[in-house]
Amino acid sequence: MSQPNYYMHPNRQYRDNPLIEALGQPLTMQQFYALSELPFINNVDLTGVDASLHGYYIRTLIDQLNDIYAVQDEAYRLYDVMRRMIEAGYDKRNPLRTDIRRILTAIDRDKTNPNQVAYLSSLELYSVLQSYLLIGLSGRGKSFMVRRILKLFDQVIEHFKYTDHKGREHTLDQSQVTYLYVEIHERRGQKALLLNMLEALDEVTGQAYAYEHRNRSVNELITIVRKLLIGHSVGLVVVDEAQNLAKSSRNEVLSINEKTSIKFVEELFNRVGVPIMLVGTFATLALFERETTIGRRVTKNGSMLLASCDSNSSFWKRFIRLLCQTQLLKNQSTSVDTLCRHIHYLSAGIPAIASSLVRATLAYLTFLEPQDQDLSIASLDLVFNREFRVLTPALTALRRGDYHKFEDFEPMLMLESVASHSDVMTQITPPPAMNLVQGEVELSDKPVSSQIEVQKRKKLDQLSPSVLLGQLGYNLDKVKPK
Repeated sequence: MSQPNYYMHPNRQYRDNPLIEALGQPLTMQQFYALSELPFINNVDLTGVDASLHGYYIRTLIDQLNDIYAVQDEAYRLYDVMRRMIEAGYDKRNPLRTDIRRILTAIDRDKTNPNQVAYLSSLELYSVLQSYLLIGLSGRGKSFMVRRILKLFDQVIEHFKYTDHKGREHTLDQSQVTYLYVEIHERRGQKALLLNMLEALDEVTGQAYAYEHRNRSVNELITIVRKLLIGHSVGLVVVDEAQNLAKSSRNEVLSINEKTSIKFVEELFNRVGVPIMLVGTFATLALFERETTIGRRVTKNGSMLLASCDSNSSFWKRFIRLLCQTQLLKNQSTSVDTLCRHIHYLSAGIPAIASSLVRATLAYLTFLEPQDQDLSIASLDLVFNREFRVLTPALTALRRGDYHKFEDFEPMLMLESVASHSDVMTQITPPPAMNLVQGEVELSDKPVSSQIEVQKRKKLDQLSPSVLLGQLGYNLDKVKPK
């Protein structure tokens, strides 16, 4: 918990709102990078340690490379959006006015039918609807980036006294929770999500809402969660693993065992004016195939779609330099630029895979003689083929654009690079048919009808040349149309 450091907002629309002004000034880009990055710290002192054990303790240090963090190029823009969403969400929840009391009253009146929200709708909170969609490849670093940004906000702020810009003093007894972070677990129902929300609130407030309301119905829990979100002045709800949500049905049913749909989540929060941010893999796109309205609502503040990291991006170069702590080796000679390119090729530009590969290779090299300790193309290839071969089919499909071969990649058929140029990356030994999509992407102007296109491509893969030509009306023996 922290004490508010009120800052008079330059935007008069937000002025004299303690919940907004308690956030203080936003961070500059320089401040953001300085506070976000997690450097590598060599804390190993081998003084007096038997030389035969040096390798072991160096490997414990290599394990800690899992804790480093290089700020992604898109992170500051995401921080900016999240910060503005929180501010906008508080615009109609000013504790100095009757806003909060009116919302709580409307929630209570709607409790017999929380799915219809007739009274809440009359408050027109949709005018401050704030929502954002962050989607990317698994292992791209989406979740960690979001959690790292959230740490820059004071999660709980206690209000006691506030002085407005006219010098009037107001007594407040208000606890403000700036954000909540929850994960959607696969095959879990609506009640499980609602209890997860209460558990997240318990964790930051010290209450026991989840236990207290564990036997409530879904209808009752919706009302309870909404009241607590408003009562604790929750500024933003981040819902991670959004690909585990179910597609919305035409008639939403409230039930303990009913799967949690994208529509259920969106209406749970936005009906009461609490901003929501959905984070998920590209499989999340399938939730919007036939739901234009929901797609529009959950991207009110926009969206960000992240494919493999760009090999020439500032982030990738900083990340590899931070990751490749070659000073731990005895005979490093391969250049960082060479490592940067080759690690990108092997990992297909996915940071999580790159991190695992480099750590495994560094650890392997510490077992070798000093003269052989070089993090090189050969050593990376050796460890990749020995320990990460299981990833080869998926990474090959990703590099070649064969997204139809893996269910997780299928929605990528609808993507294209947002850059004006999408040059194929150059590798030391580029394989054929390289078609790796890198950096930030967007839905194509000519989207693929994904299900039909996927089935077509899968069938084509299964056809032999003779069968394929036969389907086209040719006979290989006669070499002429049938």
